Amino acid sequence: MHLALRLWLPRLALPAILLLTLIAYGQVIGFDFVDWDDTSLVLGNPLVQNFSFAVFWSFEPELYSPLSLLSFWFEHMLVGFEPSLFHFTNLVLHLINITLVYRLVLSMLRTNEQTNKRFFFAAFAAALFALHPVQVESIAWISARKELLWTLFGLLALLAYVQGPKNLPQAHPVLRFMMRHRVFLFTFLALLNKPTAVVLPLLMLTIDWRNKQLSVASFKEKWLLFSLAGLIGLLGILGKTGSTIDLSLWDHLLLAIAGIPYALRLLVWPFGYAVLHPAQEPIAIMTLTYGGSLLAMLLFGFLLWKFRNRFPLVTLGLAFFVLTLLPALFAPIHAETITILSEHYLYFPLIGISIAISGILCNLQFATPRFLRLLSPLVLLGLLTTLTFLQASVWRDSTTLFESVRTVYPRSVPVLTNLGAAYARMEKFPEAESILRQAVGLDPDFAQAHFNLGGLRYVRGDYPGAITAYKRVIELKENHVDAWRMLTWSYHKSGDIARARQAFDTTIHLLPTLRDLLPDLSADTGVAL
Repeated sequence: MHLALRLWLPRLALPAILLLTLIAYGQVIGFDFVDWDDTSLVLGNPLVQNFSFAVFWSFEPELYSPLSLLSFWFEHMLVGFEPSLFHFTNLVLHLINITLVYRLVLSMLRTNEQTNKRFFFAAFAAALFALHPVQVESIAWISARKELLWTLFGLLALLAYVQGPKNLPQAHPVLRFMMRHRVFLFTFLALLNKPTAVVLPLLMLTIDWRNKQLSVASFKEKWLLFSLAGLIGLLGILGKTGSTIDLSLWDHLLLAIAGIPYALRLLVWPFGYAVLHPAQEPIAIMTLTYGGSLLAMLLFGFLLWKFRNRFPLVTLGLAFFVLTLLPALFAPIHAETITILSEHYLYFPLIGISIAISGILCNLQFATPRFLRLLSPLVLLGLLTTLTFLQASVWRDSTTLFESVRTVYPRSVPVLTNLGAAYARMEKFPEAESILRQAVGLDPDFAQAHFNLGGLRYVRGDYPGAITAYKRVIELKENHVDAWRMLTWSYHKSGDIARARQAFDTTIHLLPTLRDLLPDLSADTGVAL
């Protein structure tokens, strides 16, 4: 009986982790869309509402991610904009990724390790990836679908690379071809979900290094993968749109360096999570955030290099972490705000941390009592599951989301702007007005705050107030077509037909397809428009 338990207990770890994940995340199936990209990327996206081959040369809104858009289109085709299926898909993808992480770590551990230890370390890595609360944003946020999908295909590519080529002589020629080239195919599919997958060939090189197989030949055999990654990476750069915030290359570098210690802090201290983490200090080398981060990273890099051969699995995991996090850190502008980090960027990098911790555990000699070795993982799993369950509940709807973020960053203008809009949709107009006026007061140049304030005043019938807000938006962004459209309506409602017609003409000039969404001014002027 005891022997059977020792043999089967490690193999029950993965099903137990999957069950705990369902307990922590099952609630998201009943959640709504949120006003944090969901409205523009999914609900208001023509490529989601109707199939078009344009999905393969479009950006959402800046990243090249055709497969994630196709997944949204397929769900819309089945159930319309019923959020349950969208959330269910995210949850299923996360469960699949947990299984793949378990298999990948298991395959990376030395075969001379005791079997039960290998299963334990792989299960620990999978549990950390599955249940760490920093992962909540990637699962509970529908718009983070691309993180889940690129991780799925990236893990399949790495797992195929670790396992090596497979020959199926009796299989169909097409299947044989796919199995023989599955590393390339999975890498390609990962790149079609997020350009961050350009790092996959580099991750494969780190695996070669860990297996003592790194050579010129290992570079040459990946030339096609590097070429494909370079092409998709170029598309990602071309898809970037301009921002009203101008950052130098040095600013980008300092923000990226500061983002790595900040990410580690979020992993070690699982509290204070938010949909964005604004830079709190001026971007300068002589500050604790940036100068201190640079010194910490230099020391960290030195120690990693010094002990690379003694702890190869730890080095491999940390390389995974840094390489998969860096591309995202060089895109620090979100909602016209300079940020240090967004939590969904940590979805794949956490795999690297999980591998590194497994490597540390492999090198430790446990002198603790047996019951403590059994009890400690159970306590940790219980704590992570509880924290994740509580953090997931924050994403129930836009109001709960932004109220939660407001407690972390009470002076964040993007957060206040979105929270005000959420209250307006709930017809809590006084609260919405107060919050939006606070946002405008904190940053008079934040166009979206003025736009949302204009929308609130328009709904309440305060057309002069709406006109003032929309004119301010246009001062900040001259070609803001939605501001021109709503300015047309506001002038029309207030009876100023001459100015309404001027705004009408500008709107049509900027985007002719909006004609059907504008008021019919011909009835007021007697002139066909």
